Amino acid sequence: MNHLHFSYLVLSFGLILSFSLPTISSGEVGGISGSTSVTVSAGTANAPTYRIITAVSDKSPVFTGAVSAISGNNITFDSITDDENVTVTPFETGAFDKDAQVPVITSPSPSSGSILDSSYGTPSSYITYGGGFNSSGSKFGGSTTTIRLIFSAPEGSSSGSSSAEGYATVSSGEVTDITITNEGSGYSSTPTVTFVGGAHFVRNISENSNYFGRTFLISDCTTTALTLNFDRVAETNPNADTFFDVGDLVEVFPASTLGSYFGSAVSDLPSNFTAYSTGDIGGGTADWVYLWDLDVGGYIPFIYASAPSLKGWYANHPSASFARQNQKIIYPDESVIVANRTPSDFTLEIEGDFASGNQQVYLPEAGNQLVCNNPYGLDLLLAELIPSTSIGSSSTKFRPSSAAGDSSGDSVTFIVSDLWKSYFYKSGINDSVTSLMVAGAKSGSGGSNALSSSDLFIGSGTVTAVETCTDANGGGATTNGTNGDYTKLSLSGTTPGTGFTITISDVQGYMLSDDGGSEVNATTGESVETNGTGSIVYSSLNGTHEVVGSGSGYVVIEKQRDINFKSNEGSPAWNIGTTGAGYSQSANWWAVGGGGSGAKGTVTTSGSFTVDNGGSGYTSAPQIIISGGGWRYETDTAPKGNETLGGNEGIIIRRGGSGSATATYIDSTNPLE
Repeated sequence: MNHLHFSYLVLSFGLILSFSLPTISSGEVGGISGSTSVTVSAGTANAPTYRIITAVSDKSPVFTGAVSAISGNNITFDSITDDENVTVTPFETGAFDKDAQVPVITSPSPSSGSILDSSYGTPSSYITYGGGFNSSGSKFGGSTTTIRLIFSAPEGSSSGSSSAEGYATVSSGEVTDITITNEGSGYSSTPTVTFVGGAHFVRNISENSNYFGRTFLISDCTTTALTLNFDRVAETNPNADTFFDVGDLVEVFPASTLGSYFGSAVSDLPSNFTAYSTGDIGGGTADWVYLWDLDVGGYIPFIYASAPSLKGWYANHPSASFARQNQKIIYPDESVIVANRTPSDFTLEIEGDFASGNQQVYLPEAGNQLVCNNPYGLDLLLAELIPSTSIGSSSTKFRPSSAAGDSSGDSVTFIVSDLWKSYFYKSGINDSVTSLMVAGAKSGSGGSNALSSSDLFIGSGTVTAVETCTDANGGGATTNGTNGDYTKLSLSGTTPGTGFTITISDVQGYMLSDDGGSEVNATTGESVETNGTGSIVYSSLNGTHEVVGSGSGYVVIEKQRDINFKSNEGSPAWNIGTTGAGYSQSANWWAVGGGGSGAKGTVTTSGSFTVDNGGSGYTSAPQIIISGGGWRYETDTAPKGNETLGGNEGIIIRRGGSGSATATYIDSTNPLE
């Protein structure tokens, strides 16, 4: 058979695509749901067009429960007793066999609002295997006889409506029949059916766990226990108790596979995606999908063969087994490389959830590479993906390089269509940052709403006085009463101008009555006779506020004073951003959002800003992204921390082959915060 070897990609781009574990760990479960279209432009077999596609999870959980026991690679859950005193177990033995062939099961149309068992009279009409069931391929074990089905709820559910329930019968490893145990009611359209079998993942969703958000493949199960697979984790010699504690809440959800994600039949493939139509899967032209293959030890291409004798996905690599691989697993946070090798554009519809909390990017050990996705599903600057605090010479940092091609340093590659752009971080340029510099900004004060240096600020100090005032200019200031909607705060340090957002902390004083006429005893609620004898409380002025007025040594916020200030209580303070720690020279900044574009410049270690380009259109406060300044593209000397990773694009991270770099996770900067 004439295979076109994977080495073609290596020769084309000079990259050794022997990737390590493509995993991104979430610091928060949940996020942004939606769908998007990704078009891969036309190419040729000799000059393909490439896109890295974020393979987000589009599967809803099929089980949520608390861990009751842990042993080896197993986590166990309690059974429950239903209303009829029947013991109900959470799983079915062998149902989560990660290698078994999984069918697509559809529902018949409802009859009088219900899903009738009699409508499944011809099971083959509702049970389909892409390319047909392969009796010699992987299948469910002999002990697996039934597998639960989940029917979606009736649309616009009203009182009295209910979801259908049922199970699939397994015979000799193949699903052969459907049984409805509850016909449901209130269906006006055909429901979707989830088959609770085959490859599934378990995710730790306990917020107090150090491994909150981490996801693991299930290799098998009993009625109450899940056996976990740890082949693709960074930790050394892990067991289940490495990642889970008794009482941790987890969720189980179906794995995406080549067949479920890209289609298991020709009719399910993306529009204009070209399959092989002959029996020779290595010949002719067709489009490819690259996935990590644990057995081969690298990313290899897969093709869809449409010939009657094949019908399915196959690995196009000499070291891979020649067997249909519709069930090839795509990990939840994995990215795939798609190659358009034919003269027509094709479009992929991507649906699922992007996590909205803080994320961690996996770094493999020295000498390895990985492909990973954009963890947020939003445009992300290089300086956000790998912030300055994640760069350094230690084995657990992204290591800087003396120049492009330095084998001891690490690199990042963005793929945009057929252009591969690699970046490195130059050593000696703020490569020992331990705390990020954070800046405040306001709308542009220049022509066309360009940013000027006065629109950027970093500062902090103490709060020295708190007064009521009657307007944003600080008029009518008084320390007696609260008959004003504004509060004037006297500050030490350089005072920020109007329009910035200031954070006030640890302001305390004597509690005032609602009308501000007297101090109050917080326990009794009664007014006291003498000021300075009321209860000392924290003020509601603590928090974040917009500066609506300012002058020499003071700012005004639009919030009513609620205490008689006690300056010697606590450590009353204010701040806008921070200069961070570990910066040895000026850093670069870029403005993102605020309705504008193009603003950039530098900021000194003490927080003084220079504007190289004010941009335009900043009608509201933008976010200021600060980079150490060492990112470079090949031999280009200009800083590249503002290079943008698209929301649906991915990256290749390569770690240098020398040194003792270990597998680890680094924090990224959340663009949503």
